[in-house]
Amino acid sequence: MDLRTVRIPASGRTVHYYRAGQGQPLLYLHHVAGLAGFEPALARLAESFDVIAPFAPGWGPSKDDLEAIDRGPLDLTLHHGDLLEALGLESANVVGISIGAWMAAELAAILPARVRRLVLVNPLGIWLEDAQGADPFAQHPLEMTRVLFADPELRESTLLKGHPSPVEGLIAEMLALRASAKFLWPIPDTGVAARLPRIRAATLVVTSEKDAVVPAAHGPAWQKLIRGSKLTVLPAAGHLAELEQPDAFAALVREFALRG
Repeated sequence: MDLRTVRIPASGRTVHYYRAGQGQPLLYLHHVAGLAGFEPALARLAESFDVIAPFAPGWGPSKDDLEAIDRGPLDLTLHHGDLLEALGLESANVVGISIGAWMAAELAAILPARVRRLVLVNPLGIWLEDAQGADPFAQHPLEMTRVLFADPELRESTLLKGHPSPVEGLIAEMLALRASAKFLWPIPDTGVAARLPRIRAATLVVTSEKDAVVPAAHGPAWQKLIRGSKLTVLPAAGHLAELEQPDAFAALVREFALRG
């Protein structure tokens, strides 16, 4: 599937995004490594939703936008609100994974009218001293994203497979983690905990059973701060659950987003 582009009038920024399916709009905000094409989980979701999956400023073809984005939440939140407006959408279901879950939570807290239902999968952004998790920025430079998988061998067949050469795959991986580091390094405490009580959208918090980066204790911490939110666990998955368990990931999102 080819990438589309749309220009954001307020910022002049060009957004690169995938879009497929029909039904209720669903905005998907990606993980720390960006998007591995139109991922299988997104294809599954497109069977039930109008799926919109953009590269955030700083990732993939938008890598040159990183310096123009402030490391706090406001720039990214306004950016995603502006994207929905540019696409002619007043609101959408919003699903975020990893750093994308942080972005999704900020959108729901700061621009609540934009978010119908919210799914936060393995969310980064809260620091728990007793459940710190592995540091994705402190890994071997040739294997940095292996820690994101319960099965590290899946890194080769998912994140690195779509590049013309192994070297280009490694460069893309490092650039994606560079973007993530702007917001999460050295300590991944974004201050979002103070804003989570503002969320009014029906929310599902999801953790993965074998996530080395966001330990299971983070799920209850997020749930406690979001009024009325639900909590569930994806078995056998690591941090990048949508790549390891695409069917289970999509089924979980579909069941929650279409409920009621």
